[in-house]
Amino acid sequence: MRTATDLIDATIAVAAAGVPLMLRVVPADAPTEVWAHYPADDAVDPIGGARWFYHAHPPGERVDGEHGHFHLFLARDAFGASAPLAGPPGGVSSGADVVHIIAITIDERGLPTQLFTVNRWVTDEWLYPASAIAAAFVRFDLVAAGDPLVDRWLTAAVAFFRPQIEALLGARDAAITAWPDGDIGFEDRGREILSSAAIDINEAVAAAAR
Repeated sequence: MRTATDLIDATIAVAAAGVPLMLRVVPADAPTEVWAHYPADDAVDPIGGARWFYHAHPPGERVDGEHGHFHLFLARDAFGASAPLAGPPGGVSSGADVVHIIAITIDERGLPTQLFTVNRWVTDEWLYPASAIAAAFVRFDLVAAGDPLVDRWLTAAVAFFRPQIEALLGARDAAITAWPDGDIGFEDRGREILSSAAIDINEAVAAAAR
C-alpha cells in the first residue's frame, strides 16, 4: 500500500534525523509554552493553503503521555460551493478562513497516539460536513508549509489514516445532529472534543501491510 510506505518512509526519515516531531517545531532549549501556537502564525503551504500548528494544553488537560497535538486545516476556498454547517459569528473569522480536518495527539516520544475532532469555536473555523471534507482530502498536501520533515510526515499521516479520519468526522457530525439546542452548541465551551480514537502507528502499518 503506497500510503503505508509513505508514512513508514516519513517516520524513518524523522527518526534518522534524531529529533522527534514536536521538537522540530517547539524550542528544544526552553519549556513548551502552553496554548502558544508553534509556529506563531501557523505553517501554511503557499500553493494549496493547507496548514498546521502545534500546541500543548496545561498538563491537567492532556491525555496520558501526551506532549501536545497538531491541528490540521484546509483553506475554506478548497470547498467551492459546498455549504458549511457553521461559521464564525457574524461570518467573520478572527484569523484565517480555515476548515479543521483533524487533530493528532503526539506523545513524549514523538509518536501519534490519538486522532480527534473539535467543535467549531475551538479553532474559529468554518465547520463543513464530513462529506465535503472527504471530497476535499486530495487538497491536503503540505509541500512547503514549515519544517520539511514535519510537512512530509503530516501529509503522509493524513493520507494513511484517512479512513479513520473520515469515520471520526462522521461521528462528529452525528454528535452535532443529536444536540438538543441546535446551532447554539457550536459556541458552547463545554463541548470541545466531539469524537476521538486511539491510534498505534506500528499496529496500523503492520495491518495495512498484511
